[in-house]
Amino acid sequence: MQILADTNVPDEYVSALRGDGHTVVYSRDITQLGPEASDAAITEYAESEGYAILSTDVSDFSERDATVPILVAPQDMSGGDVRAAVARLAALPFDPAETEPIWLTGL
Repeated sequence: MQILADTNVPDEYVSALRGDGHTVVYSRDITQLGPEASDAAITEYAESEGYAILSTDVSDFSERDATVPILVAPQDMSGGDVRAAVARLAALPFDPAETEPIWLTGL
């Protein structure tokens, strides 16, 4: 899975997902976005480039409508918990882009 991590996503989450073979990039490292990118800009970029979005921003991204999966992982999860939740999500028989934002704590 290709994942665009919001600026505040802990390094532990990104490292764990990369360790499972996912391509994960931070929005702050993308020239067109940078560290101050709005949620709307992040969503637009993810949609244009085919990235799922990973955020800890439960107040904004949990309400966002997008054509790509939005994965919400509160900062009290461990990297292993995030990795396991994404693995379970990948095994489910539906398109995560066609659902509301997905709370990884529920997987």
